[in-house]
Amino acid sequence: MLIKEWMSKPVITINHNESLNDAAKLFRTRVISMLPVLKDDDLAGILTDGDLKKAMPSEATTLDRFELPALLDSIRVESVMSRPVITIGSDHTVDEAASIMLQKGISGMPVKKHTGDMEGIITKSDIFRCFVSFTGVSTKGQIFASRLQDRPGLIKKFTDMIRKKGGRICSIMTSYDDIEYGYRKVFFHTFDIDREGFDSLVDVFNDLGQLYYAADLSRGYRKIF
Repeated sequence: MLIKEWMSKPVITINHNESLNDAAKLFRTRVISMLPVLKDDDLAGILTDGDLKKAMPSEATTLDRFELPALLDSIRVESVMSRPVITIGSDHTVDEAASIMLQKGISGMPVKKHTGDMEGIITKSDIFRCFVSFTGVSTKGQIFASRLQDRPGLIKKFTDMIRKKGGRICSIMTSYDDIEYGYRKVFFHTFDIDREGFDSLVDVFNDLGQLYYAADLSRGYRKIF
């Protein structure tokens, strides 16, 4: 899941001395949530749609529709952009980007090559696309979320039973967060399991571990244990 495979490109940028009105037009006409700001061809800051909204006059303003554009024309992008800019390399992974964005409380980052040139933008939307693709949830298959002992061979036992029911594995995700030592949370995303096979696997899986929930998205069925 390298960033360069999921980032948005080409990069739409704006100059530091352009106006907020210029920026607002780009946000209206392009499907973007942030604009890298350049000064002398170097990355000087980031302007997000949130920065733009905060700089806008409140709804209680008495400005008319002719005065507002004039006001926005007088405000330079440089005065409201966010800085310093947090960037990430294109050879990093999507999960590394997600971790940084979560820690820093940001919605995206410019992606740079080793040369320092900007290559793309990685945003929350790009990470969502990657997550949906790798979990396979868009296939409308089945999901089994279980608490399992952390011992060798147990996951294989589950996958063997899934295959015996005609199912195919789309993804297996595990987590050690918020669970006692010696156990882990395991999430199986599958497809091609019929209703009878799904129901029988729910019973067997709950006996082998502890199911948190199971869902058959192909028929809109969900069960929380």
